[in-house]
Amino acid sequence: MAEGHAVARWGDALRELIGERVEEIRVPPRWRERAEHLRGAVLTQVRTHGKHLVLQFSNDWAIHTHAMQYGSWQIGPLGQELRKDARFARLRLTLEQHEVVFFHGPVMEVLSLDELSKHERFTSLGPDLLHDDFRVQSVIEAIQSQGDREIGDVILDQRVVSGIGNIYKSEGLFLATIHPRRAAADVSTSELEVLFEELIPLMQMGRRQESWIITLPDDLRLEAWMRNWVYQRRGQPCFVCATKIEMIRQGEFERTTYFCPHCQPFREGENRVPG
Repeated sequence: MAEGHAVARWGDALRELIGERVEEIRVPPRWRERAEHLRGAVLTQVRTHGKHLVLQFSNDWAIHTHAMQYGSWQIGPLGQELRKDARFARLRLTLEQHEVVFFHGPVMEVLSLDELSKHERFTSLGPDLLHDDFRVQSVIEAIQSQGDREIGDVILDQRVVSGIGNIYKSEGLFLATIHPRRAAADVSTSELEVLFEELIPLMQMGRRQESWIITLPDDLRLEAWMRNWVYQRRGQPCFVCATKIEMIRQGEFERTTYFCPHCQPFREGENRVPG
């Protein structure tokens, strides 16, 4: 699943290719005419923001991608053996010394820089919590301004804060002991500060390691399948209190959220759990 940490990792790898010239490019038919602008251009910049990744070239054209849930990148030397069938490639970019392939991702666009600057999905994003200039306080204010929206839904809203996906949402709320159905406006500043104090290091660690998302400390990982505190552990005992983990669906797209009802309780004075 392409959460923000994975996109940041891909961006780090692609930045190593800056300065190389485009020798060949293969894209879906609707983008082929535009893709010709990139042939012979030099990769000059790689930007990531949340789950979006942009390759910028020397002739003021760019490639904008979003991996959604299933997209992934393969970056390697010329002639590399593809790890997936070539027919699943949405973008295949041959540079002077490397080949870059974007598999499955539903969003792959060839845009002018002017078009990119006006791109509604890209320009409406909230701050990326993996960027060096990320400021927790501004995001806390944005979260609390969401009123009665459930906190588990709000922190997945990329217009509020960019980069958090379903796994880190569940894990972060557990570590901050915040019930996912609490109203965003009722979650205190100190609680949200703890949430980001827990999330940012976890996501930075995931950014450096190309493997399963692991949030459980090593001393609790008695078996290889033990990776997370609550994610996908419905009905299993909490590692802290042994209460059975529960799962709910939240938001317009009914995304799953896992939580421990004992470690993440509704406290006196907070809104009541629906149903």
